[in-house]
Amino acid sequence: MRLALCGLPSAGKSTLFAALAGRRTASGGRAEANLALLNVPDERVDRLSALYRPKKTTYAQISFVDPPPPPAKPEDPAARLPVELGQCEGLVQVVRNFDAGLGAPNPAADFRAFVEEMLLHDLIIVERRLERIASERQRGREVSAEEVALLERAQAMLGEEKLLIADPEIPGHPRLRGFGLLTAKPRVVVANNVEDDPAPPELGGERPPVVVRAAIEAELAELGEEERAEFMAELGIAESALDRLITAAYRACRLISFFTVGEDEVRAWTITQGTLAQQAAGVIHSDLEKGFIRAEVMSYADLIAQGSEAAVKKAGLLKLVGKDYPVSDGEVMHVRFNV
Repeated sequence: MRLALCGLPSAGKSTLFAALAGRRTASGGRAEANLALLNVPDERVDRLSALYRPKKTTYAQISFVDPPPPPAKPEDPAARLPVELGQCEGLVQVVRNFDAGLGAPNPAADFRAFVEEMLLHDLIIVERRLERIASERQRGREVSAEEVALLERAQAMLGEEKLLIADPEIPGHPRLRGFGLLTAKPRVVVANNVEDDPAPPELGGERPPVVVRAAIEAELAELGEEERAEFMAELGIAESALDRLITAAYRACRLISFFTVGEDEVRAWTITQGTLAQQAAGVIHSDLEKGFIRAEVMSYADLIAQGSEAAVKKAGLLKLVGKDYPVSDGEVMHVRFNV
């Protein structure tokens, strides 16, 4: 799962990416995107690792992309935003809430201005596709009535300045997946604050933004563990805001984790909400999906409370489930299979 950083110029996107990546990265003038693959913080993995003491512990992971800036004055109005935004599964919109010689911040106005850019981008894409369909019809070619209906619904929503993600069908629909519609993507909003302003600004979005002091976080990322802890204590920072951002991004994309456990490895696996047991088994290995018989499932909470798998079984809390069982967040699963 990849999420692209986006927002108006000078919002601090590359600084935030440097904090996430834990290293300085190229910013202006580059032609390629920066990419960081990060562990998703999960204390459940830590607890399970302490219980099983495995040889290896593996966390769920999520990727963040810092796209290169688009051309200053693109000929195509649909190219005003980086192409990588349409290629990623989710977005992290960074909003400036600091001065730094750039002028007094107006995060609410900046937030709305970028939303309008996304709405315009999507409207152009949808209308161009509808125009091509009309042309194909004139030439006597068959077109998908379902696609036309979806596009016309999207056009109406965008014309009313409504985000496509609010529609129950448009986001993720196979017929629209290749268009890279930005307002159909899950999105996390980040308020890039100044040092002494921890409160989130009012932006008018559905959820309060995740507050991050990107400049400080980028400095912390370059320090050693002991030095970082001392610096955080001096600044009164109890925990890195980046962990909250990573977790919020993971959840915004409707991702959940299930676990496999044992002496060799404790591992978190990423699936989308509603994934069935057989498909979840395929995330572990394709052979498990092909030869799936059933799965033994227990909740993380029951395993920790009982202290062992044997105790979970004795308490009658272990479930045997079939291929159509929807896996829930935090479940521990053992797959029985035969290939």
